[in-house]
Amino acid sequence: MNIDKVKNELGKLGIRPNKLMGQNFLVDDDVLDNIIKVAGIKKGETVVEIGPGLGVLTSRLLSAGAKVVAIEQQREFGEYLRKQFKGQELDVIITNAVLKIPELRLPKGYKVVSNLPYSITSPVINLFLSRDNKPSEMVLMVQKEVAQRLTAQKNSSERGLLTVLVELICSENVKLFDVSRQNFYPEPKVESAVIKLKIADSPTDPKKIEGVMQVAKAGFSKKRAILKNALKPKFGDTTSLLQRAGIDPTARAEDLIKEEWEQLYGLLSARRI
Repeated sequence: MNIDKVKNELGKLGIRPNKLMGQNFLVDDDVLDNIIKVAGIKKGETVVEIGPGLGVLTSRLLSAGAKVVAIEQQREFGEYLRKQFKGQELDVIITNAVLKIPELRLPKGYKVVSNLPYSITSPVINLFLSRDNKPSEMVLMVQKEVAQRLTAQKNSSERGLLTVLVELICSENVKLFDVSRQNFYPEPKVESAVIKLKIADSPTDPKKIEGVMQVAKAGFSKKRAILKNALKPKFGDTTSLLQRAGIDPTARAEDLIKEEWEQLYGLLSARRI
């Protein structure tokens, strides 16, 4: 769907793109084709799409043989999709995605493939990773800065709590390709990127994840502070434990990868957590 078609369809619906809702419509067919390619859709599998808008990605997913569960907050778009794809394997849920994701009933092995609204990117990813029935993988277009944060390697200043959570649950977290702002209408102020998060076949135990994230949250609470100082308010003097874990006490939270957080959690657990 090119820019003129998008403008025409929006005009028919009486909708002006809402910046606060992150309504930037993808108008590049090559990008859409690449998303479908990397998602590896198999005929008959269930795919969740968040914020489908005018359905340009929805159409590709259906053509690839997916059963699509589309969650759209704006009623006009939801009704448009129901009419546009009537009789096809599409279930449109008109509601707030952040509220709906925890209660979705989905088959094992479902995927999430979405051009996510920027305003709800982190909550959506967090919610899917927190479900008992997690997706097998997520292929998501997100703001480029978010993509870099989610896939940041050790010693990168872009690492944060969500990076650690992704590493604990996913066997793969990679940025696949960048998407220029010129590929959207209206054109956003930021660049985008497509990422892939593949859930590990044997994910970390949920209780361990909760414990590790508790330690990481303390570490990141003062991101520019050295680790022993950031951890001190919650865990007291951790200098010797950090040294036992092979972690420099003067390192910062961004310098650690999941294995080091796990090791630190284990030592703290043995002591008093």
